[in-house]
Amino acid sequence: MKAAVLYGYGQPFRIEDVPKPSPKGAEVLVRVVGSGICHSDLHLWRGELESIVPPTFPLVLGHEISGVVEEVGELVPPSIQPGMEVLVYWAYCEQEDKYALRGLYQLCSLRAGAGIAVYNGGFAEYVLVPHYRYLVPARGLEDLAVAAVLSDAGATAMRAVRKIVGEVEEDEYVAVVGLGGVGIFGLQLARLLTGARIIGVDVRSEKVERARKIVRLAGGDTLIDASTTDVRRAIYEATGGSTIKAVLDFVGSERTISTYMDMLSPLGVYVIVGLGSEHATIPVRRMVTSEISIKTVLYSSYRELEALVDLARRGLINYRDVVERVRLEEVNEAMERLARGEAMYRQVIVF
Repeated sequence: MKAAVLYGYGQPFRIEDVPKPSPKGAEVLVRVVGSGICHSDLHLWRGELESIVPPTFPLVLGHEISGVVEEVGELVPPSIQPGMEVLVYWAYCEQEDKYALRGLYQLCSLRAGAGIAVYNGGFAEYVLVPHYRYLVPARGLEDLAVAAVLSDAGATAMRAVRKIVGEVEEDEYVAVVGLGGVGIFGLQLARLLTGARIIGVDVRSEKVERARKIVRLAGGDTLIDASTTDVRRAIYEATGGSTIKAVLDFVGSERTISTYMDMLSPLGVYVIVGLGSEHATIPVRRMVTSEISIKTVLYSSYRELEALVDLARRGLINYRDVVERVRLEEVNEAMERLARGEAMYRQVIVF
């Protein structure tokens, strides 16, 4: 099979013929249809995640995967058959613990994922999934290839929004900061699941205009181009002078945290999703005196991905218009575009 193989940090991917795996036991071989190029792939390619998940080279990246079951091991139940359309839930637990038993595989004590550390990922024609429990049925999705973005970008946004469900009311405001590959889903899901008034913000005019075309906004919602206006003033004008009840920060830089945390109301919730900074200053006194809470997000639970797929299947989430299709042979150019900040859409390798 063909695969884009990485031999070291910062090196170009090599398109090579590598052995096609054979599943055994509870393993499942999936023929990859689509594989998203995530910012985490960029961090890993640069060596910025080495202290967290040191990879073993050579490695095939790609953890945002959609595909079709090709072969199954002898312990796979009859409900999973060749030809079944699936998304791959990328977090993998090497042993059962209380988090794994709750479907929080991304938080289990010994964990890794497709294309990150333990097993090769989706920048290849086939991926060997270590256990059938990491497959999410995808039948009924209109475009299986680009639906790959649901398995990480969409799922991460789903968990972020669910962190504030029940925390905000219909007359309150939620700010969605960063309208990139994950934030564009956060904007849609915040509108769909909270009922609050939504303010989307980005420093790139192109991303703001794209969001305006893709996302169905309500009358009380606002999109702000932070490159052309004072974002604090624009938000206060949009809210009529009110503060914000929740912030979904898909950038996670020191600048975004210092800017938007200062605009939260009492009992406000700040959700950090992006990894834009290693360290940031937190206003402890203001947090305590206003009872502001900080929440963080690492991917999603299995059940949250299932719920997201159901929303997409019912046509409530626009995932098709957020994608740019690329070929496996274009992976180096696609990664460079992402590194330069020129990727306006989620790039998906389509086979």
